[in-house]
Amino acid sequence: MRTQNIITIISFILLFSSAATIVKAQDQVIHVGGDVGKPFDITERTFSTMTQVHVKITGRDSVKHDYTGVSLFDLLSKANAIIGGQLKGKQLTKYVLITAADGYKILLSLAEIDPAFTDNQVVLVNKDNGADLAVNYGPYRLIVAGDKRPARSAMRVTSIDVYSAAK
Repeated sequence: MRTQNIITIISFILLFSSAATIVKAQDQVIHVGGDVGKPFDITERTFSTMTQVHVKITGRDSVKHDYTGVSLFDLLSKANAIIGGQLKGKQLTKYVLITAADGYKILLSLAEIDPAFTDNQVVLVNKDNGADLAVNYGPYRLIVAGDKRPARSAMRVTSIDVYSAAK
């Protein structure tokens, strides 16, 4: 009887701690800042009001994924990271540093995300095949479509910052 009570208590603890993790993940905020005109926070609400795009890729496991999210270019445009809406001159020295919850960092130049320079999509996603990302991947993940290796795909993104390499 005592063993059964202990098992029941442990089960409740595990159940409620996993539920708290799911709620916490849905409430996550990503700060967009650095060298931008209008820093802002990405919340579930702000993210859902932005133009959604789809990126279809095949993962390392040969599984096809249809990710849904917001173009990184659109997010940075909202933050006024690209003055006048055109990337030229000194703005070409700017870069984006994406940080994940585990400390993983990805560096991209603004030209790598600007549709005027490339056809490859860089998207902050929150859905995979129509469902929320799994907790270990999300709630937000950066996908760099067109890369031969997924080294610049960051899971559980926590911040997006723009910096200038110009001195």
